[in-house]
Amino acid sequence: MRKSSLFLLIACLSVIYTNAQKAKVQTAYNFYKEPYQQYDKAKEAIDEAILNEQSAAMSKTWYYRGLIYQSFYKNEKYGQLCDNCLMTAFESFQKANEKDPKNEWAEEIKLVRIPFITNKIFENGVIAFKAKDFNKALIEFESVLKMSPGDTSVILNSAYSAERAGNSEKAKQYYSQLISMKYTDDKIYLSLSNIYKQENDTAKAMNTVRAGRSLYPDSINLMLAEINLLLAGGKNEEATLALNAATKKDPNNQNLYLALGSTYDNLANPKDKDHKELPRPKNYEEYLMKAEEAYKKGLAINPDNYELNYNIGALYFNKGAEMANLANKLTSNDAYNKAKEAFEQKFKDAEPYLEKALDKNPKKTEDDINTFDGTLNSLKQLYVRTGETEKYQKIKSLIDQK
Repeated sequence: MRKSSLFLLIACLSVIYTNAQKAKVQTAYNFYKEPYQQYDKAKEAIDEAILNEQSAAMSKTWYYRGLIYQSFYKNEKYGQLCDNCLMTAFESFQKANEKDPKNEWAEEIKLVRIPFITNKIFENGVIAFKAKDFNKALIEFESVLKMSPGDTSVILNSAYSAERAGNSEKAKQYYSQLISMKYTDDKIYLSLSNIYKQENDTAKAMNTVRAGRSLYPDSINLMLAEINLLLAGGKNEEATLALNAATKKDPNNQNLYLALGSTYDNLANPKDKDHKELPRPKNYEEYLMKAEEAYKKGLAINPDNYELNYNIGALYFNKGAEMANLANKLTSNDAYNKAKEAFEQKFKDAEPYLEKALDKNPKKTEDDINTFDGTLNSLKQLYVRTGETEKYQKIKSLIDQK
């Protein structure tokens, strides 16, 4: 008889304790709802309830927890009570539907609560990205990915944030994921290739660009990326083919003609890795002619491009100097006079281009200044050869002032 009484006492206590925990869940909700809205007390009650095995098994507990934590978002009075409140709210709503997929709030959670949280966290990511806090943006977008794993716009924003935050591993992960999902944007191939290029993995950089080009053969950005990789790898012959194709896609791009002319120039005047001159190729004159043609096409688009002017001026100047050296070896006066007329004409051809290159050079970057100095030295030598004393003195004065 005593044993039975003890059993009944334990059972009664268990029921009382369980009911107390259920009451705690309801208390949390009562503090949450109007007119009380005492979110601090609601949080205290719900946090205690989820630690209990019986109340933690109820979907209602997690639903209320989601409501309470969501209420902290941008709440002036209670917003500091938790970190990452929206994510906690999402996890709570998710847990509510896991505990009972047919609970009375299931559709509300799926169609209202979770989309609201997802959009707010995404907005936070955009705000952080615009503020150039790329690490925070990445955290926010990755939180959204937990809610919406296949959302390509979120994966793309995660990739952009990771790249700008200097997290190349995650950037590569997300760009690669987009490629595997066949996301239609040539820029993701370009971005991924650039990361590999920065890591000095030129093979993967080129493979990525060419994979993109197979899908987007008309992408000028991918064409230029391939050309830059070819040029960096010393593959000038391949680069000229790619550049010629690029000029057909973008015929008004002066920079393509500058690159094309420079590439033919380099083919005509090859150098080793120590920048020492190598023997000229058999088609030296053909390369020079193609370089001249490319420079002229670029100047037809923009006559004031100082780099194009300098390059074609230097081409004529160097050719004139070469012709003058050969003429000095001639023993016949008639032959020399004829050769002299030809090389003097080359110097005259060079003069207006070099003068415009000097005049139009903005002298803003280190490359600008180097080209400016090169132009000064070329004009100094040119005016000596043409006998233009006044112009020579002006150039000499500029050089002396440096």
